[in-house]
Amino acid sequence: MTDAAPPVAPFTDEDYAKLRKRLGPAIDSWTALTDPVFEGLENVPLQGPALFIGNHTLMGTLDASVMTFGLKERTGVWLRGLADNVHFKVPYWRELFLGSGAVAGNPDNFRALMALGAHVIVFPGGVGEVFKRKGEQYKLRWKERLGFARLAIEAGCPVIPFSAVGADDSYSILLGSDEIMKVPGVASLTRRLGLKPDYLGLYRGLGLTALPRPERYYFRFAPAIDTSRWHGEVNDDNAWALRREVEAAIGDGLDLLLAQRENDPKRKFRNRLLPLAGRLARRLQS
Repeated sequence: MTDAAPPVAPFTDEDYAKLRKRLGPAIDSWTALTDPVFEGLENVPLQGPALFIGNHTLMGTLDASVMTFGLKERTGVWLRGLADNVHFKVPYWRELFLGSGAVAGNPDNFRALMALGAHVIVFPGGVGEVFKRKGEQYKLRWKERLGFARLAIEAGCPVIPFSAVGADDSYSILLGSDEIMKVPGVASLTRRLGLKPDYLGLYRGLGLTALPRPERYYFRFAPAIDTSRWHGEVNDDNAWALRREVEAAIGDGLDLLLAQRENDPKRKFRNRLLPLAGRLARRLQS
């Protein structure tokens, strides 16, 4: 098996049906347990191309799958991911990503998706936000990255900032990558294995297990940012201006969702358990 991902192709209704058949039961179960809240759906453009930029949460795929399938059900929009190459090197996981329409994250693939009129999702924080360190919950960790901003300006596509809350609380951070790298022998071992330090973390989920806690998930889509005002002129000044605007919108969204969550009586799982049991009972009877 080659590590290279295949060329970019349209993601069809048939592709979605196959993915839904494969992952539907697992996604539906986790969606029921996390009872997601969607805000700002009126800001989601039904026609592409468009670029969605958001915060990556702890262990990333926990809420990303709930959000993408939920957005599809509510708007008909399917988000196609620009993914880290590591996803295409792991057997089975690679097939799941390819089956969802994800492509390797590089400029050529982005341009190909834009040409197809796709809705593209990018997490500029990447692995660094997936394997969070202590104190980094709901914080952007984008370093000096400008790639998404440059490509968005080049394409002239709308950028939709989105914020996600909930999954960062599904695990407790026991040791972050910075702490693990201080353990004797770990740094040399990661070098020998060719691993990046950001790919490390030790977390605890439900009780003493690795199972995620079923926190309620909250998603908010901010109004689209028009990149056509730069007329395709790609330079550092324009890219930083766009990046700062996107960061601010995501940060505002996180603040709003965190405040909303504090006043949500359904945040606690026990308050969602009885209605969930009722829905399951009705489904079994139907």
